[in-house]
Amino acid sequence: MLQKKLSRPVESLPSETICSILKFALQDIIDDDMMTTAEAKHRVIAGGLPFPHTMASVCRQWRDVVSSAPELWTRIFCVMPHKRSHQTLTSQLQKSRGHPVHLTIVNKHNHLQQDEVHGILNCIALNIGRLKSLRIRNLYSLYIKEYSDALAGHAPQLECLQVTGPKLLGCWTTRERLPPLFKLECPSLRVLDIDHKVAHSLDHRWLKDNLANVEFVTLSFGDELPCYGPSYIEGHDVPRALNAIPGRIPCFTIDGLQFPFQTISKINREGLTIGAEKMVVRGCMKVLDIVDEYCKTIVIRDCEFAEDPRTRRLPSSNTLEFDGCFGGSLEMAPLNPSWDGETVIVTNSDSLCMEAIFVLLGAPFKDSTRSLWPRVTTLKLVAKGDFDLKFPFKMLKAMISSRREAAGQENLGKNDVELDAIGFKGVRPIMVLHVFGGQGLLREEIEWFKEQVGDFVWDCKKMERSNRKRCFSAEL
Repeated sequence: MLQKKLSRPVESLPSETICSILKFALQDIIDDDMMTTAEAKHRVIAGGLPFPHTMASVCRQWRDVVSSAPELWTRIFCVMPHKRSHQTLTSQLQKSRGHPVHLTIVNKHNHLQQDEVHGILNCIALNIGRLKSLRIRNLYSLYIKEYSDALAGHAPQLECLQVTGPKLLGCWTTRERLPPLFKLECPSLRVLDIDHKVAHSLDHRWLKDNLANVEFVTLSFGDELPCYGPSYIEGHDVPRALNAIPGRIPCFTIDGLQFPFQTISKINREGLTIGAEKMVVRGCMKVLDIVDEYCKTIVIRDCEFAEDPRTRRLPSSNTLEFDGCFGGSLEMAPLNPSWDGETVIVTNSDSLCMEAIFVLLGAPFKDSTRSLWPRVTTLKLVAKGDFDLKFPFKMLKAMISSRREAAGQENLGKNDVELDAIGFKGVRPIMVLHVFGGQGLLREEIEWFKEQVGDFVWDCKKMERSNRKRCFSAEL
């Protein structure tokens, strides 16, 4: 009898405990939603069913718990076209019984039935005040009038807004300017994720009125890369829109967008800049030319490092991160711009990218040793997930030795504060070296690094992989 009871211990849990567990599970799913671009496949989580339908199918007790807990029905995921999409959306809004909801709408086709669109947008309009997050993909420029009318009104709880438009064969279905899309009043907005077509149509007054508390802004090409490489933006609308945001953006991501050099030059001549505490770029580095000088952290993702010597500058910042980057021609590395930051972090990047970084730090290259990044004192090399960390070990040692020699024996014991106090302008030694996921070291190699670097960590264990889409608060 005891063995029979222990065979299904979950049935011994009180319903209140089960409900709490399911709420935590739901919050994790919502957090994942907010860090990814909405796709139809994300609607289901297991067994071909969405949450909480999957949980309700476990047993009768769980079904009763799910049925009696309206807060478990607050993740609403609607995929169009579907003959019952409006009915399903209406039903789940009723089951959530007035609780704040996280609503995602994904259109899989370029054309929809007009009555289906009106029904969905009407549901949004009637529940604007309940929205905690709203993600809409592939809908707006097809039904622009209905869309702009639906996204109107007071949305006091809305913290996250993601909007991307449709494409046809990887290219935009329309190139004309869209009318202003948002008539929402959302003073609590913390996350804005839009593509550049939406950015072109944003009203500057709306940005000033609604983004006073924004924490994360993402500007992307949209749902997929275009036919012929990353998107090229012309004109000044996007930088001007960004300048309308009150205050500096804590974290700003530009995903897959490219500005032609002619446009960048024109933007610079007009004195327009992007102001962000943390700047994340993916797919292209040229946009860094219009980032202001007060940025604290620059993150470069999925880029070919040393891709183009015409990239004239790296903005002043304390930290420079490379994530998933790859190297091109090592001959072009010395042509890259100088940088005056102190910390370099390299994550899941290939050996050619590492070589280029070591050259910029001062590794001997073609019988010459100089550093375009003279103030760097901290270097971290990291492998996450299943990535194999490989880099030129001898080149790393040569770089560390060359920087110590350039700094001079009399300065090796001084920290950054002391070097700044004496007005030291030369190349600084590497004082911190942390490696995670590297191959094992021999004892004599460990002793050498400890003698050369004050703060030395070499851990063969890889770090856990985190979602790279966006730095995002778990409060949502």
